[in-house]
Amino acid sequence: MARSGSPVARGAVAVGAAVLAACLAATGTTAAAGAGSSTGPDEPVTTPLRIITYNTDAQLEPEAALHDLAVIMRRDPDIITLQEMASPAKRAAVRATYVDCDGCVWGTNMPGPPVPGETPILYRADRFELKASGSVQVTEPTYVGPAGAGPSTINAKYVNWVRLLDRESGRPVYVLNNHAVPSVQGRSGGPNRHFPKRLEIFRTHMDGLQDLVRGITENHWGLVFVTGDLNVNFRRDEVLAPAMFPYRKLGDVGLQASYEALSEPTIGTHTLRSGNDTRLIDYVYFLPRKPLQPSGQRVMRGLSSDHRPLLVDFDVKVSGTVGATGD
Repeated sequence: MARSGSPVARGAVAVGAAVLAACLAATGTTAAAGAGSSTGPDEPVTTPLRIITYNTDAQLEPEAALHDLAVIMRRDPDIITLQEMASPAKRAAVRATYVDCDGCVWGTNMPGPPVPGETPILYRADRFELKASGSVQVTEPTYVGPAGAGPSTINAKYVNWVRLLDRESGRPVYVLNNHAVPSVQGRSGGPNRHFPKRLEIFRTHMDGLQDLVRGITENHWGLVFVTGDLNVNFRRDEVLAPAMFPYRKLGDVGLQASYEALSEPTIGTHTLRSGNDTRLIDYVYFLPRKPLQPSGQRVMRGLSSDHRPLLVDFDVKVSGTVGATGD
């Protein structure tokens, strides 16, 4: 497929995809006693996996962001992906509280510079072994003008990723976290043709994300999750399915949104200034595979951001190599 965007952006994605592919070597397995559960002698042994994604709102002070994260932690997630975390103070507070302290059980891919650091990934280090991680630039900084949400110049967009080994299931787990450019969806639910530069950024981001996912799915085996604030309302995207929007773009590489696999929640993950709170723009996409079954989801209320966290549960079949000699 021909790629859009400038040669610099295309080159950055190509290099990033090559680096990611080089890091995605086959993952060894580690024995883990007592992992998972079974409903009967003929049922597969499974272990639960909980993922929460949350846009923390760039305007939130570190104290408010930490309070929200503490609420999320009480839900016992295994993986947390965040957006709008460019503030060095917010990221430092999260690291000090959950990653770098004595007795902390969380690991992270949290790049230091503010722009790639905007979308960190947290994972339970007592459950997962980090095998590789990185940050891939998929777009360039672009002036879009004052109209629309966000700044007049949209920063470069990065996809932060991790490759983990799940000690409980024995399976590789890939997580790719995103925050897409806003104001790309029109009132009808299709692309907002009033903002062509924003649409070009979005298209380039989705193309780059497709390349990264293909680099995993065509060359490696494992559980694949794409998360984040994609700024497109699933309720309309599923109906209209524009070629450049997530339902089609991520569907083309085999991914499925939790909203499609389970159901569309009544409340949304984002509240507009008008008070409309039904939009589903924050996502957990996953690659449907036999060992992975989505089992539930909920939109969490009562936090400080204009977004609401999306919590998605999965059941993961425990590999035969966990506590055994073969798969």
